[in-house]
Amino acid sequence: MNDVIAAIATPAGEGALGIVRLSGPDVLAVAARFVRAPWQPRLATLALVHDEGRPVERAVGVYFPGPDSYTGDDVLELTAHGSPYLLSRILELAVRSGARLASPGEFTHRAYLNGRLDLAQAEAVSLLIRARTETTARAAFEQLEGRLSNAVEDLRRRITGGLAIVEASLDHPEEDLPAFGPETAAAAASRLAEEARRLAATHRRGRLAADGARVSIVGRPNAGKSSLLNALVGRDRAIVADEPGTTRDTLEETADLRGVRAVLVDTAGLRDEAEAGAVEREGIRRTRASLAASDVALVVLDRSVDFQEPDRSLLEEAAAGGRPVIVALNKADLPRASGLDGIEGVQVSALTGDGVSRLAERLADELARTGAAPEGEPWVVSLRHRLALEESAAALDRAAAVAGEAELAAVHLREALAKLGEIVGDTATEEVLRELFSRFCVGK
Repeated sequence: MNDVIAAIATPAGEGALGIVRLSGPDVLAVAARFVRAPWQPRLATLALVHDEGRPVERAVGVYFPGPDSYTGDDVLELTAHGSPYLLSRILELAVRSGARLASPGEFTHRAYLNGRLDLAQAEAVSLLIRARTETTARAAFEQLEGRLSNAVEDLRRRITGGLAIVEASLDHPEEDLPAFGPETAAAAASRLAEEARRLAATHRRGRLAADGARVSIVGRPNAGKSSLLNALVGRDRAIVADEPGTTRDTLEETADLRGVRAVLVDTAGLRDEAEAGAVEREGIRRTRASLAASDVALVVLDRSVDFQEPDRSLLEEAAAGGRPVIVALNKADLPRASGLDGIEGVQVSALTGDGVSRLAERLADELARTGAAPEGEPWVVSLRHRLALEESAAALDRAAAVAGEAELAAVHLREALAKLGEIVGDTATEEVLRELFSRFCVGK
């Protein structure tokens, strides 16, 4: 933390502008060896980048003195023309002048170590950078603003209050302490456990916001699943042929459905495995595995073919586990067959495009209900956070169960606190920190 780190902070490739970022306690001393500028805090300043006096580039620099900077150390950001050569040249000059190349996420790691962000907020930075939809960006921004951290800290504060009373009763049994009998203590611990579980339960919505809902497109052979995938994503992503069983493996494509990220999975057609060959049987197995892992099932029925028992079995299998099921009645450009009167679905023709926008709207509505968090409430995006909350709740349950034995109750309360501390970083191990920050891009 006593050295100056440097990195290109903008994506690779040509662009109008690019940024080279430096951070460290001696950042101006390093910069003085290759940049000439009359620096003033937080003011954009025209700077000459030079190599031992030979001009290299005119850049606009901003100096942010610590501790009120992103990292908590002194920070200098140089904005130059977005030529990959020029940016690499400026970075090379910074390293020659005494800086070293930053590792992935090292700027944000320093912000965490300097107390500018807690660990949950630091993770939100990476999520915000990767956001591709409105829902993902909102989830990341709310976590960066501290909504999750505040909820966790409130739980920690209340557990700490209970622990203080328990430990005081152990250390000073003769003192006149507030009444906090076993029944009251057990009830308080159980309430806190329930709150931790409720917060952990928001992870499903948070995961859908961050990673996208998995939508398995399933149906019998030749129902038009691949054609429908192509229609939904607006390009020929999957191979389409009149021959049944063209799709033998799962194929994934990401789509933005009205601000909600979705991973559409085209699958092999489902039919009686006894009639299928070895390769097709493997495709059917993968289809069922994809369906089991999906958040929403999009069942494609060929409305030009009579509805039969295998179609009914398919609908029942798709709905297993309580996942939402949307039915697409495909081939609406052909005459309607019999047996479909009781089936609610979206009439669509993947061939002509009729009804595709309605189907996309129907999917977006379902994903919004499944993946959107209530306004103003914290939600959990990271699996690490969910597990820590669940483990904290389990420790609180154990504390409630032994509320009459103060020493054991104190052990479990401290365990609950430690698990919550992992979320904000107070008790996170070095291994966890390395793994988390290694996911960041260089320069952030």
